[in-house]
Amino acid sequence: MNLQRNAAALGEVGLALLPWAPAPRPCWIEEIDADWLTTVLAAETPGARILSVENLGGTSGTTDRRRLAVAWNPAGVGAGLPTRLFVKGTSRSAKNRTMVAALSMARQEVRFYERVRPDLGDIAPRAYFTSAGHGARFMLVLEDLAERGARPITAEDPITIEHAGAVIDALAKLHATFWKPPRLECDLAWAAPMTDRPGFDLLAWQFRRVRRRFLAESERRQLSPQTRRMIQLVNDHDQALYRSWSEGPQTLVHGDPHMGNTYALPGGRAGLLDWQVVFRTRGVRELSYCLIPALDTSLRRDHERELIRRYLDGLAAAGAEDRLSFEEAWDDYRFFAHDAWDSVALTILWAGLHPPDPLEAAFARCCAAAEDLAVDEVVAARLGTLRPGAQRERSQPQQQQRSHRETAQRQRRHGNAEFHE
Repeated sequence: MNLQRNAAALGEVGLALLPWAPAPRPCWIEEIDADWLTTVLAAETPGARILSVENLGGTSGTTDRRRLAVAWNPAGVGAGLPTRLFVKGTSRSAKNRTMVAALSMARQEVRFYERVRPDLGDIAPRAYFTSAGHGARFMLVLEDLAERGARPITAEDPITIEHAGAVIDALAKLHATFWKPPRLECDLAWAAPMTDRPGFDLLAWQFRRVRRRFLAESERRQLSPQTRRMIQLVNDHDQALYRSWSEGPQTLVHGDPHMGNTYALPGGRAGLLDWQVVFRTRGVRELSYCLIPALDTSLRRDHERELIRRYLDGLAAAGAEDRLSFEEAWDDYRFFAHDAWDSVALTILWAGLHPPDPLEAAFARCCAAAEDLAVDEVVAARLGTLRPGAQRERSQPQQQQRSHRETAQRQRRHGNAEFHE
């Protein structure tokens, strides 16, 4: 199976590097015109016709993205057809296409919109058109979220605890909807476990290269001994760790829920964008991934436990059975912090995906969390390599520092409670 999967991934990478590959048209945003959009949006509205399409600008990364303004004739206006669209298409960068092709990101996102999105309400955009071909050629025509008052979050935006809580609610809804359902073995079987994801071996190889690079630069980057030990443990035992992601209660996960892939909705709710790497694993993985890189370290320290409880309450309210206890969820949250670190480190070395300054800030937060949460210890414990009593062997200054910090956190929480009362 690995040979077959890797051969398919390499074949897609080869097609991604070519200037042409077999795929439905249009697959480039520049190919979209009024006549084609009319067939997509007005198939059930006789007489409706698009008169003009205006490009309102956009961005390029792993995909090309544009906002479009659509002008309708009177029949289209009277039918209330969409006047604003958000389109995602094939990246003009061959380098970026290789990532999308190797991980089958375009195909995964098309499957999400066709088979998962109908069950999720407003925590994901609506899709008007989806198609995907070979070599990361694809096209998505989505609603423009601004039409219903949504505000996309950017990498430069400071993340408030209110928005973080709203994202946790959205993740709880997603995970509860697909919490150990039979569909994961049937029509959603394409949402594979981590070790069976498209391009997994290439992804794992890439992460190893990134970790080795950061270990080699550990002095320049001022990585702490705890962070270095975490990196080394993960790099030495990544396959065993990735296999462990399939243990315990499984659910469908977004896969890449960093805060730049979220949006704020009216009324304090939130949703998620860019569903390109949907797979299945333990749901708390998503909490580590979205909270640790995004929240200022002091904010995370003060609120991470309550956000985990909020997530568990959301699962319970939605009827998810056999949920984790808080202690189990907290242990998962600490464990999956290594994956949040991995993802930010990879993005730093994959230049051009995100602005550098927010990435460096996210990296510093991940390193701080690696120390705060003793991620090296929980990773070692999962591997069965933590010697009995090793946690008690933590140096006295470290114990005192953690004790002082936890005391200060309790004082701040009590102080805040008294203030609100």
